[in-house]
Amino acid sequence: MFNIFELRQERGILRQERRTLGADCYTLIWVRFGQCSFEYRGQTAVCRKNELLLIPAGVPASELKGNGGIRESMMVRFSPSGAEAAAILPILARTEPLRWMTHMPELLLDKLLQLAEQWTEQDRYFTVMCDALLTELIVTVNREVDEGAKAPSAIRHIERMKRFIEEQYRSKITKIELGASVGVSPNYAAALFRKVTGLTISEYVHLRRMKTAQYMLSHSHLSVQEISDHLGYSDPSYFNRVFKRTVGKLPSDMLAERERTGLV
Repeated sequence: MFNIFELRQERGILRQERRTLGADCYTLIWVRFGQCSFEYRGQTAVCRKNELLLIPAGVPASELKGNGGIRESMMVRFSPSGAEAAAILPILARTEPLRWMTHMPELLLDKLLQLAEQWTEQDRYFTVMCDALLTELIVTVNREVDEGAKAPSAIRHIERMKRFIEEQYRSKITKIELGASVGVSPNYAAALFRKVTGLTISEYVHLRRMKTAQYMLSHSHLSVQEISDHLGYSDPSYFNRVFKRTVGKLPSDMLAERERTGLV
């Protein structure tokens, strides 16, 4: 459905005053940290953490140095491979740029990192994988945009549930504990969490655990068994399967990289 021309992860400070993004294709930018400034159609847009900016083809745009602060973002430049994409996905039929504050940052980050890995490694059939991942990403964003802005009360519940998970993610967390943490029924908590974040409670907890697992595998002397136990997995083989499904490689692969590079 899509042809991808460029995928870039930006970290740090933009050195030049202005960087042209081009207008020959679509540009999708997600701000992961800090803020990024862009100029298009004679106006300046300052996008902050968890904001998305989709710039249609034919709209000249530039990233500006802005306040010169540190920012982290991911950018994909692409074009639909046929007219049917714009007919199916309304956000691709827009003629004006779309700015959107997502409440699914964990899900989008997961898809973008998988996309970046496929794009960088360029293994067999990587173009097919990249196409599938970008399609899933665009569909996810379009669904969220279609649903419109979430009620402030729902966002408050989600933020409180995320804080509860952040404090307890090494333990078993069910919809009962999560509902109790915000004073709602278990079924409502589970449904609301899935609706707003795009992830089930268990998927979100696994993602959070895998984030810690990657850090520990790269920056500690702990074994896979010890890290598995630390993160609440009593079965190391299950930990391996979750890690492979989430990260795309086995924990042993990261240990081998750690030993090869001598990071610890």
